[in-house]
Amino acid sequence: LRAREGPAVSSIRYCGRDFSPYVQAELADPGAHVVAPRSLAVPGRPGAALLGGEVEPRVLAVRLFWDGGLGLGDAGRAEVRRRLRSWLLAPAGGELTVPGDPEVTYRDAVCTGCGDWSSLFEDGSCEVEFTCFDPIGYGCLVETGETPVDVGGTWRTWPVVRMVALAGGSVEVIDAEGGRSVRVERGFRAGDVVELDFLAETARVNGEDASADVTLASDFFALEPGVRALHFSGCSSHVVSFYERWA
Repeated sequence: LRAREGPAVSSIRYCGRDFSPYVQAELADPGAHVVAPRSLAVPGRPGAALLGGEVEPRVLAVRLFWDGGLGLGDAGRAEVRRRLRSWLLAPAGGELTVPGDPEVTYRDAVCTGCGDWSSLFEDGSCEVEFTCFDPIGYGCLVETGETPVDVGGTWRTWPVVRMVALAGGSVEVIDAEGGRSVRVERGFRAGDVVELDFLAETARVNGEDASADVTLASDFFALEPGVRALHFSGCSSHVVSFYERWA
């Protein structure tokens, strides 16, 4: 590989493809997240009342640099450029890992801009723009059977809880601080495996859908960063799994 002056770089992974055999990359320092506010005009007062807001999709700009272009020749480099263009053309989007923070993955990322190569030879580079429609990055997957649960990251995350039921009529997960809970009521046999997906708001027992057995008073909740106290009832063991989320 040809050494290049400047800051250390790595490459990108996009839609399951590793770009490192062909290009290295530098990420332009992304700015802070932007919120699209929701408001309502209020008669008799200036401005409007703020109702809330949504985090806008995040745009990441990455500059790609030829790596290993020596010895390819014009035809070889042209073939690589065609391959890279086909990899970037993914209308359905996919997962993106960028240089500088390889442990964080963005989902629902689409290539929405691509500049010309500065050179068609081995010193060429170009800038590529990705729009991440899920703007909060996904970090490592955490699985724990301990309580309280230490939630890393800087953004709330939605867990999946798996419990091994005791013989009885219900299992329940309780957020001790927020007072929210998810309760499943049915005739459980000892050893039944209950899985609660808090993002999808579904329940499964031994792999079969049991969402109809979730009580109406249940409230599927997210885990905020920090140490979170969860209480479990009706089960002999439990595992809480979640991805750390990074804003």
